This record gives sequence, C-alpha cells and structure tokens, in this order.
Amino acid sequence: MNDILEKLGTRSVDPSSPTPLYFQVYNILHDSIADGRLPNGTKIPSEKALAATFDVSRITARRALDELALKRMVVRHRGKGTFVEHRYQPDTIHAPLDDLMSSLDHMGRDTTVTVLEMAFRVPGAPVRELFSTDDKTRLCYTQRVRSKEGVPFGHYQSWSRGFDRTLTKRKLEKHARLELFRMYDIEIARVEQSLSAVGASPEVAEALNIRSGKPMLRLNRFSYDGEGQLVDQLIALYNPDLFRYHMETVL
Repeated sequence: MNDILEKLGTRSVDPSSPTPLYFQVYNILHDSIADGRLPNGTKIPSEKALAATFDVSRITARRALDELALKRMVVRHRGKGTFVEHRYQPDTIHAPLDDLMSSLDHMGRDTTVTVLEMAFRVPGAPVRELFSTDDKTRLCYTQRVRSKEGVPFGHYQSWSRGFDRTLTKRKLEKHARLELFRMYDIEIARVEQSLSAVGASPEVAEALNIRSGKPMLRLNRFSYDGEGQLVDQLIALYNPDLFRYHMETVL
C-alpha cells in the first residue's frame, strides 16, 4: 500500500487551480488506472490515506472515489475497501503502418521538442510487466513537450528499449524519435494505439501553459518489433484547441 501511495504522490494537486480538488484527485487516480499503473484488482488506499497524500480533506478524497465508482473504474465494498475494476478494452483500428510513420515524420519536421527529463532507470512493476523485463533492467525514460511556432501543444512520456547512453537530450530535441529508432536499429513492425480523454494534471498544465483539469486528448501507443516484443510505450497528451488527430481509411 505504501508503494501505491508513493506512486500516486509523485503527482500533486493545485489548490490555486479553478479545477475542484476532488476532480484533480480523481484525474490522478483515473490516469493511474487507465494506463495500468494500478492494475485490475488493486486495493485503492483509504480515504484517510489519500487525504494525507494529497493534503486534502477526507470529504474530497471520498468524492474522488465516488466519481471513479460512477465511471465503473472501481468498486467499493463496505468494510473491505475500494478496488480497481477496470474493464475497458479499446476497439482495435487497423491502419497501414507506413501511413502512420509518414505522419509522425511530418510532425517531427514541422515542430520543435523540449526535453524535460531523460534518464535510464528501472521502471515500476506495471511497465516492467509490459516490457517483460526484470527489476535490474534499465529502460530509457523521457518526458518531452512539443511546440509549434513557440506554442506548446503536446506532452509526451515514454519508455523505450534499445537506446544506449550515447542518446542525449540534444539528440532527442534535434531528431524525430522515428529517426532515432532507425539510428539505433530499433525495429518497429507493429503499432497499437488507443485514444481517450483525460483532464490535464497540474504538471502537464504547467508544461503546456494551460489550466489544470483542462480536457486533453490522450494517445497511448505501443510499438512492437518483428518478434512481437514491446520496444516503446508512449503516452501523449494533446491540447485539443491546438491539435487535431485525423485518420483516413481507404476501403
């Protein structure tokens, strides 16, 4: 339970934000469930523990949990606690991989990237499970912001396999990630994507110069090599006022 609290505590609420505190706590919990950091069946910390972690009242923590229950992300059992019950399975949309790669190349040429963080470290258990790695294997973690004409519109977090320590922040800012994959002989044979909507966390809001809690377009992308091994996981959050996701399928 302490591990869960530490994981959730890496994101904070902003009392000065116009977004209600309960909704900020709800967003943090929702995102952690949606991206697998809190897997199905996980027991959520108590109202008292959540209140202490985020420095809010128990009433605020209780309302956040009630909202999650209404969204059927958790189930609450009197006397036993609150448990993750995330049953959402996105429909798979098939699109030509070469078209996707072409659009990524185009975005990389027309925009600029600022690297907020880059490190080689051992990820948490949910990410290790996705990559099928042990608790000693380091992956490349990056956090970036993409801008066009000086205006930030996208926030990215990624875990990658195959990069080495010759990769630098300067390279990440100079080259598109697709180009870097080629440079480091990282094969991408298959890509899975899902789209959803989430509220901007205080950290993302600050990075993109928007209000906390603003609805964002969330893209979760998994890239696999020819043997079916995951080589990259990307979570992208886009400001819908500045970014439009378009896909055309020819039948």
